[in-house]
Amino acid sequence: MMLIPVPLVVLTPGTGNDYNVFTAAGSPPNAVRVEAFFNSARGSSAVAIPAVQTGTGWRAGSDILITQSTTLSGVAGAAGSTGSAGTKGATGSTGGAGSTGATGATGAGGTGGAGANTSGNVARVGNSGGGGANGSAGGTGGTGVAGGTGAVGTNGGTGGTGATGGISFQADTNAGVVTQVNNLATIAAGAGGAGGAGGTAGAGGNGGTGGAGGAGGAGGTRGGGGGGGGGSATETDKNGGVISKASGGGGGGGAASGAGGAGGNTAYVGSAGATGGATAGGAGGARGGLTGVPEGLVCKGGNGGAGGGLAVAGAAGASGTTPQGAVGAGGAGGAAGASNGGTGATGSAGGTGATGSAGSAGATGSAGAIGAAVVGNANIIWIAFGTRTGTIS
Repeated sequence: MMLIPVPLVVLTPGTGNDYNVFTAAGSPPNAVRVEAFFNSARGSSAVAIPAVQTGTGWRAGSDILITQSTTLSGVAGAAGSTGSAGTKGATGSTGGAGSTGATGATGAGGTGGAGANTSGNVARVGNSGGGGANGSAGGTGGTGVAGGTGAVGTNGGTGGTGATGGISFQADTNAGVVTQVNNLATIAAGAGGAGGAGGTAGAGGNGGTGGAGGAGGAGGTRGGGGGGGGGSATETDKNGGVISKASGGGGGGGAASGAGGAGGNTAYVGSAGATGGATAGGAGGARGGLTGVPEGLVCKGGNGGAGGGLAVAGAAGASGTTPQGAVGAGGAGGAAGASNGGTGATGSAGGTGATGSAGSAGATGSAGAIGAAVVGNANIIWIAFGTRTGTIS
């Protein structure tokens, strides 16, 4: 029986990517002997595709010799994804409202009218009480509190891990086929992909809104009017001659702090009116006249009118009295102040709070793992190992 020699196929590929020896040899249907000489660099177009692979479909009895004197390189893995962006910080709290303005000053009370004297044996009318003063305007409200500082933004996410690098050389499994590799240079796996960039930092939160200005203070209350002074009186005999005289009491001062009027100072003198209090008018002064004698038997001056409380007119003074002779009417009470003070102005709003600090940028992701220098090592008879970088499996 004649032996048929195994055909020889010689391959000398140039540069390029994704070299399949079986395909390059023409996908032989019978056993062949292949000698492939790699003198030009070869690469890969995708991580899952080796730069050089023997391929499948070889018939048993085939013999493959790879002589490699250049660099076979797997493709680098893809870079990791960019980390997620940090979120913006929360808005700062709203500031508190300003304080209410001070209450306006109370208007001064009117002065009490002076009690009447008798002048030249003639009874006189009591003096009128003075008018109260207007209240002062309330104070301006306080400035609102500044808003709170915004919250710190969150940190960016860590970048993704780079992808594993690609395969440089792959010896596929084919039953009954001998694969020899004479590596005289470098079989280099694809480098792992670079780690993804860290996510951007979240911006700081907006400052809080400033608090509202405080309400203006209430206006001061108008002062009370002063009381009228009491009238004076004379007493005459049956011939018309004056035999006694009595003066009127002074009017009380109006609230607040109005001075009491002086008492009349002729013959039987009247008492001065009392000073007005913080909210109540002062009492009118007592009339002049002989004390302890029943009314109507001797002449007596009129009592001073009481001062008015806050925003109240003073009372009129009383008329003098006499069994025979002349009397003067009491003086009119003074009017209260014309108006209370106005409400103060609202305070200014507080300022906006400071913007929060930005978060930190995310960390760069880890680099991917180096790819496989050799896959299918069990299918290879190594004539020379050369330089092999990457995993061998």
